[in-house]
Amino acid sequence: MDYNYLAESLAALAGVPVRIYRDGRFLSLHHTRFKPDFAITEEENIFKIAGDVGYYMDPNFLYYGLFRIRGEDIALVIGPVSPSPVSRNLARKILARMGEPASRTQEVLDYFSVMPAYPLRNFLQILCTIQYFINGEKVSVSSFLLDEEDPPKLPAFYAPDMPAPEHFMHNTLELEERLLSNVEHGRADEIEKLFQRPAEGRAGSMADSALRQEKNLIICTATLVSRAAIRGGLDAETAFSLSDDFIQKAELLDNLEALTRLNARMVLEFARRVEDVRCGTSGSVFIRRAREYILTNLSEPITTAVLAKALGMNRTHLCERFVRETGMTVNAFVTAVKMDEAKRLLAVTKKSAVEIAEYLGYSSQSYFVKVFEKIHGMTPGEFRKG
Repeated sequence: MDYNYLAESLAALAGVPVRIYRDGRFLSLHHTRFKPDFAITEEENIFKIAGDVGYYMDPNFLYYGLFRIRGEDIALVIGPVSPSPVSRNLARKILARMGEPASRTQEVLDYFSVMPAYPLRNFLQILCTIQYFINGEKVSVSSFLLDEEDPPKLPAFYAPDMPAPEHFMHNTLELEERLLSNVEHGRADEIEKLFQRPAEGRAGSMADSALRQEKNLIICTATLVSRAAIRGGLDAETAFSLSDDFIQKAELLDNLEALTRLNARMVLEFARRVEDVRCGTSGSVFIRRAREYILTNLSEPITTAVLAKALGMNRTHLCERFVRETGMTVNAFVTAVKMDEAKRLLAVTKKSAVEIAEYLGYSSQSYFVKVFEKIHGMTPGEFRKG
């Protein structure tokens, strides 16, 4: 097969870049060029795709497709493709991920201006068509979504198999507030615990069919968690793009279990995005580990020496890294994490200020109140009322 001709034809028909690889090594690129190539940053993730065909979405919601030619050592990578026109803000994020200066923003905008924007459904349909022509296999759009890694099967807030009593309860306000508060505060660990609990209540009727009901539930949940994530510090463009992506995926599925899992995965993804924001440098494993240690040991006094030992680091290096990656000292970061947890506990539990102060390892209620007021500009009592 003439792979160069295949790549050139595909690039011309779809209007997107197509790359040829042999044994994992880049050979050639067809269609619009940008230096350095966008795919270089994402190659490792793209080639983690299992099987002959699949897609990868990067943190900026750009899609890439991968094809492995059966019986050959050739692979094709197409993309990046954006589901919507690329904004100036998104262009800057793309450059930041590549380690390129923001001064190249107009170059990125010009690059994407000559390529069509493909909604997820259209992009997946292109992958299905190419897979048939190069590997002779018929695949469906939904097959790309059903094999994705899944969190616990059933979210605690909805159980599609739960028998409905004569007068079943809708989701309790308390449960909804707890879920959204965990998203707002980036507590993916707490959300996973919620998923492991027995189902509480049942979603209200939003459609005549179970399938449409589940899709509507995802749309409602996406609306709520995206706004909770924005309150938690996630930028609005990312939150709404993430919401749109999950809603598009939901509309492509026709399997109740897959939809339920997608709903759970969506909530966890929003919480993890907020967690990244709260860790200072998005994707910093170091800061994430530090935050996890603090949250696991909230009742204990956490000094710089204690945290350095827990992370297996030199104390001086720890302090320097914290300032560089978060803009805060270690002690300020510990306090910020504890005060954020205090807000969450005040919002979703009935614990008193005394109980919360003790839980967070403060020696007295008065000192806890003083720190809380300094950080949040109001007392714990005023926060709970307001």
